[in-house]
Amino acid sequence: MAATALMTGLEFDALPYNEGRLWELLGGERIPVSSPTPEHQLIVQRILFALMVYLEARPGTGLVLTDVEFALADNYRVRPDVLLLLQPRVSSLDMNRVPVPGAPDLAVEIISPSERSSDTQEKLQAYLRYRTSEVWQVYPKSKSVMIHRGESSTMITSDDTISTSMLPGFSLAIGTLLTTPTAR
Repeated sequence: MAATALMTGLEFDALPYNEGRLWELLGGERIPVSSPTPEHQLIVQRILFALMVYLEARPGTGLVLTDVEFALADNYRVRPDVLLLLQPRVSSLDMNRVPVPGAPDLAVEIISPSERSSDTQEKLQAYLRYRTSEVWQVYPKSKSVMIHRGESSTMITSDDTISTSMLPGFSLAIGTLLTTPTAR
């Protein structure tokens, strides 16, 4: 097995834009990012919509985005499927610059069957190590969500709802989130 050449965040940031969009950087190793499936995109849209509705009713609370690159550290570049930034981070955010330095307050990752488990765990640990308060790992196949907060992790299933202390009163039903529409 050939050794993988590691790269720094600056080398990664210098990649041509289109090439850089095909990768994330975990511990200096380029990890391929697969194209999202329609199911993946529906889940992203549902989470994004629920968070947007919550935030629009509470102006000044925060900002929810999708697929924005963060520089967690020199050798980590990640793009959460959905992310939340709370105040005062939003006020200091340069809307025209990527990667965004630091970590999102909440990162949501939709886990596809093609992702390597080791990469999923490496990314989770990086988020938590570099101060992401909460990470949601959504598993469409098993219809479950793992919620990671610091040292604790909780698995919730289709009968449960997602909530977070960062957004008092927010809840999202897992059954609704992970329902696949039927063709008509």
